[in-house]
Amino acid sequence: MPKKNNVKNYNVAQMQPDEIGALRVLVKEFTGKVEMVDNEIELLKQDRKELIEEYSEKLDFKTLMAALKVVKIQNEVAHKDTFDLFMEVLQDSNTQ
Repeated sequence: MPKKNNVKNYNVAQMQPDEIGALRVLVKEFTGKVEMVDNEIELLKQDRKELIEEYSEKLDFKTLMAALKVVKIQNEVAHKDTFDLFMEVLQDSNTQ
């Protein structure tokens, strides 16, 4: 299946300041905000890691993560009845 070309047609020159000082301010503002978001992401990753370490001693964490993946997939399925039928057939074929 070919990828869709998501190139937007717009005039960049009309969107951004044409004066270097104003452009510098805008770019600095943008990069500062991106850096803040990146720092927050890293903090959240560390929090997640610590949470996993805490509960990995209390739960079968590998199995829990597999179950969470299954639930996520089930929640994303558009045709739940068909999905359930496929799951039943696949589970039956694994037990035979």
